[in-house]
Amino acid sequence: MPLLRINATAQGLALHGSVQSAKAVLSRAANGQGPVVIMVHGFKYSPFDENHCPHERIFHADHWPHALDLAQENTLGIAFGWNGRGGLRHAYCTAHEQAGQLAQLIKTFTGNRPVHLIAHSLGATLVLAALPYLHDGDVGRIVLLSGAAHLGLAHHALRTPAGKTCELFHVTSRENALFDHAFEHMIPDTGAIGRGLDLPQAISVRIDCPRTLGMLETLGYQLAPPQRRICHWSSYTRPGVMALNAALLSGALPLHFLKEAVPPRPCLGDRANSLVSLQNSRIIAWYRKAKEQPHEHAY
Repeated sequence: MPLLRINATAQGLALHGSVQSAKAVLSRAANGQGPVVIMVHGFKYSPFDENHCPHERIFHADHWPHALDLAQENTLGIAFGWNGRGGLRHAYCTAHEQAGQLAQLIKTFTGNRPVHLIAHSLGATLVLAALPYLHDGDVGRIVLLSGAAHLGLAHHALRTPAGKTCELFHVTSRENALFDHAFEHMIPDTGAIGRGLDLPQAISVRIDCPRTLGMLETLGYQLAPPQRRICHWSSYTRPGVMALNAALLSGALPLHFLKEAVPPRPCLGDRANSLVSLQNSRIIAWYRKAKEQPHEHAY
């Protein structure tokens, strides 16, 4: 599968492990066809530390790229590395500082290829902080996984020209609640996005909610139940969840459909399983019918 490994450095964008010009390689890639999927890691990873290199771990061809099915024809995967090492506050500041370089990478493809992003943890802050540098239509879909970002940043970013024209999905769970609390405590601001995103172009997909899990299973996305009470990584490690993330990125699960089908608050307990209403049954029937029609997915 086509996969570029790009790092944010003090000198600008650079190819990982290569002396080739990143600008030249990206310029050639921009002339291709099909969508671009940019993957952004989070806290504690750094492409400059061989013991914590994302390119050898989550960005390895057999991990995220494979799980997201980026081998589809004409799809270009880009692994974006940045220095997420150090303390949380230091890494948080670095994420903001590197947002301009991520925006520069996205602009390479403006007008030529649609760009979608997926980010975990503090990578969510980096992605959201990049949106104010961009223009309307520069970004298609954004999937955040257990995002470590503030609501204020998200609301500001999604009210920019690029933010107004993108779609954002936040895949989260109560398994991440402790990490949300720690993020809010260590970097006080406007609360974490794990509290919920109430904007027309954004939705929280809570993978601990029985009603949500039941609806997804009906549509063919079977996720394992939560395996731990506390986990910051379940949004990409839980069995079945990466197929869901791939569907969100590709547009196979449209935002407007999820807005109707997914509860705005997590439903807890057995009673929630009986809450799938006639309305939701009609929504699911509509989705199945729409899925049979010709549809140009992102990849």
